Amino acid sequence: MIQARLRKEYQFLTKNQKRVADFFLTHGDEAAFLTIYHLAQRVKTSQSTIVRFSRSMGYKGYLELQKDLRRIIKQKISPPETLQHLIVKERGQDFFSKIFEIDFQNLRNTRKVNENETIKQAVKEILSAKKVGFTGFRSSYAAAYLIYFLIGQVKKNCELLGTMLGSLPNQLVGFGRGDLILGISFLRYSAQTLRILNYAKREGCRTIAITDDPVSPIGQIADLVLIAGAKSATYFNSFSSTITLINCLAAGVSLKSSGSVNVLKSVNQIVKSWEILLR
Repeated sequence: MIQARLRKEYQFLTKNQKRVADFFLTHGDEAAFLTIYHLAQRVKTSQSTIVRFSRSMGYKGYLELQKDLRRIIKQKISPPETLQHLIVKERGQDFFSKIFEIDFQNLRNTRKVNENETIKQAVKEILSAKKVGFTGFRSSYAAAYLIYFLIGQVKKNCELLGTMLGSLPNQLVGFGRGDLILGISFLRYSAQTLRILNYAKREGCRTIAITDDPVSPIGQIADLVLIAGAKSATYFNSFSSTITLINCLAAGVSLKSSGSVNVLKSVNQIVKSWEILLR
C-alpha cells in the first residue's frame, strides 16, 4: 500500500518530494481525485516533481499512483464492512437522534459553503439554457429525478439522462452549445456521471455539479459547483442537504422565470385531462 511505501522511502526523498509525500499522508483521500496540475498547485511544486515522486514510489507514473489511492478509498468505505462495524458499535444507543443531529449539521455546513450568489448563478444558468439535462446514478438517481421533475414543471426542454444506459448516447447527442447538464455525484463517485459531464464540456455545454467536495471527480470539472453535506450515521450518504439545495434551485427557477406560470398551467392541464391524480 502507498502509505507503507511512503514511510519506508521518506528519508530518501528530496525536499520537494517530501512536500508531496506529506500531502499524500495527510490528504490522501483528496489527492485521489486531484489532477497532476491541481496537485502541483496545492503542494507548490512542479508536475515533473510529482512524476519523479510517483516513480520513486514504484509506480509507472502519477496516474497509476492515483489509481492505487482510489482503490484504497473504496476498500475503506466498503458498505458491508461499514454496516457490520455499525451493528456492533451502535447497539443500545439512541441511533435515531444521532441521525437527526448529523443531518442538522449537514444542513448548517451546506448553508455556510454555498453563498447566495453561487445559488443565484446556478438558477441563472438553468434559466438561460436552451435545454437542460439532469443526471445521477445509484442513490443520486433519486435526487436527479426530483430536480428534473420539479424544474421540468416550470421550464420546457428538460431531460432526465441515463434512465436507460442503452439510450444515453441518443440523449447526449442532442446537447451542445447553449445547453446545460447538471450532475449529482457523491462518494462512492459514479464514473458514468463523470463521463457525461466530460462529454458535455467537450461539446460546449455548461455544467453544474452537486457533490460533497469541490475536488470530487465532477467537482473538479464542472463550471459551477454546489456542495452538499452528505455525512451519515450509516453506510450510505445522507441526502437531506441535497434535497434542500434542489428546493432552492427549483424555487429560484420558478420565481425568476417569466414563463414559469404558463408552463406550469400547461402541465397542470395535461394532468387534469389525463386524470392522473386521485380526487
